[in-house]
Amino acid sequence: MPHISSRKLDKVVSKKLWSQLLKTFKDAGKRSATNAIVSELLTYTEKIMLAKRLAIILLLDRGIPQHVISKELNVSISTVTRMSLNVEIGKYNEILKISGKKGILDVLEKIILMGMPPRVGRGRWNHWGRFTP
Repeated sequence: MPHISSRKLDKVVSKKLWSQLLKTFKDAGKRSATNAIVSELLTYTEKIMLAKRLAIILLLDRGIPQHVISKELNVSISTVTRMSLNVEIGKYNEILKISGKKGILDVLEKIILMGMPPRVGRGRWNHWGRFTP
């Protein structure tokens, strides 16, 4: 989990930093530039954490059970429950509006409904219909 310093920023400085971050993403415009910026700014752990959060929000909106999301994304049930409550109160409406289009939802739903293959062991790819060495 990413760590934030216990020393707080001044509110004015914090707002300016946030504005600059948003401006950087807005100015990137193209997908390749945005991808480069995200890759330069975020660590692998931060990227995974944000991707899992987005997946939880989208899957909850699709009606996938919390325990299934927890198991398949390897997150705690309390994380999924907390985010479920936030979805219910409308905290993620903008994310759902933007990401509510087909594509990512279909991929996520397929992964969850089909289940992830075992991480190790003989026949781990049979589940996906791939050749087993």
